[in-house]
Amino acid sequence: MIIYNKKWLANLLIQDQLQMAVAAGDLNKEEFKKIETAYPVGFYSPNIFIRTGLFVLTCIIALFGGCLLGYMFWETRLLDSSGWFIFLGAGTYVALEMAVKTKNHYRSGTDDALIWIAGGLFAIAFSIPISRMHWIINGHGADFAWFMSMAAFIMILSLYLAIRFADSLMALLCFLSALALAATLSIGFLSFGEATLPFLIMLLSAVAYYFSSSKSKSLQLVNYQLSILVLQTGSLLTLYLAGNYYIVQHLGNELYGYTSIGPYKVPYPVFFWPWTILVPFLYVGFGLYKKNVTLLRTGLVLIAIAAVTFKNYYHVLPIESTLVLIGVISLGGSYWVIRYLKSPKYGFTSEELQEDTLPGGINVESLIIATSQLDAPQATESRLGGGDFGGGGSSSSF
Repeated sequence: MIIYNKKWLANLLIQDQLQMAVAAGDLNKEEFKKIETAYPVGFYSPNIFIRTGLFVLTCIIALFGGCLLGYMFWETRLLDSSGWFIFLGAGTYVALEMAVKTKNHYRSGTDDALIWIAGGLFAIAFSIPISRMHWIINGHGADFAWFMSMAAFIMILSLYLAIRFADSLMALLCFLSALALAATLSIGFLSFGEATLPFLIMLLSAVAYYFSSSKSKSLQLVNYQLSILVLQTGSLLTLYLAGNYYIVQHLGNELYGYTSIGPYKVPYPVFFWPWTILVPFLYVGFGLYKKNVTLLRTGLVLIAIAAVTFKNYYHVLPIESTLVLIGVISLGGSYWVIRYLKSPKYGFTSEELQEDTLPGGINVESLIIATSQLDAPQATESRLGGGDFGGGGSSSSF
């Protein structure tokens, strides 16, 4: 299903991992060049600056191309129909497929831009008839149908693009649209859907994190490791934010029609306040215990969010002093941890080590063996024989 050359993707993973060995001094550049020759990669993947420039340039070209075509058909009524955006989206998608298949673009900026432009055009094309139906019906049921339809379409479209092009942001969009669809269905069909919405988001986020963690070491999903990592981070964030006191209160204001924080009282504050304060520290604790960098980093970021949330309700210090204090504690703690972990302790170190596994925990050696078996040459004739000079029947030319 993935469009990119799978052998090149495997070779790219091998090269990226072995570049760490070069940086650590365990492998010299001549040896690495031989490995590059043995495991070639034909993708066009420029550095971040060129990638950003190509992304912007592709967006500009697509914008001017669409405007030119729109000017050519301005007198017709095509521009008001969803068919026009389907036409533009199909043309953009064809250009995307050609850029990847013929020019071998891989995260070059051009394919990134075309993915989002094509997806956006298809989403606009789908939204036009749904919006017109909403205007005709104009009611709570129409709002529910519009949100449900758009969330379902975006989820399916982003899922396809995430699988086809291994795009991590599309994978995150698919996850968020799935949460939006579940929330819309819960509110629309369950009488207690609004009251239990935070718990539903927590449950789905926990399931998504468990699923992505269990699949992170799968060799079949090795090309989606970045998408899995982004999905893990996104699910951890939504798991926490769904129970954050400030988020729950503002969500209640929106659902129940309040215009300020005051009127809506968050139910079960005995649950949501401990969740807001303690969960980031639990992330950090489990990250240290499990040696999980994703949990550890996410927890550190959420500690700052928890502090700001607490500050929003309890004015112990001015906001400037609070932010400065948080920054000083974070920097000081980071400096102390780096110095403390200069030498490995309890399985942690601040030094970057050369490991024999890829980011998802996949063994590099097994990946090399699996890759080499794809193109393993078959022996057609024996090179043994002609024993005119000792050595088990092989000649001196062997």
